[in-house]
Amino acid sequence: MSDRTSILEDPAFRQLLRTRSRWRWGLSGILIGAYLGYCLAGVCFPDAYARAFPGSSISWGIVGGYAMVFLSVALALLYIKVIGRLLEVPFERPGPRR
Repeated sequence: MSDRTSILEDPAFRQLLRTRSRWRWGLSGILIGAYLGYCLAGVCFPDAYARAFPGSSISWGIVGGYAMVFLSVALALLYIKVIGRLLEVPFERPGPRR
């Protein structure tokens, strides 16, 4: 139990938690704002969302939906990459010992 307490009280660990929290809330805020903007644009400008994308029969609303999915995946990958670098801990690969 004392090991856990010492880790939780370590200033470097607390800084790591603060940094991770800032990234998590920042990227979540961007994604929530983008979704709200997408939905509000659909409510305020339904004719624009119904118009066909140039050169196809797909509407701008569908294109925007795909863009939202792409943004979600891109932000998730960015979070994974940043947090992975923050938590980078050397480890031994499993395998036969020499």
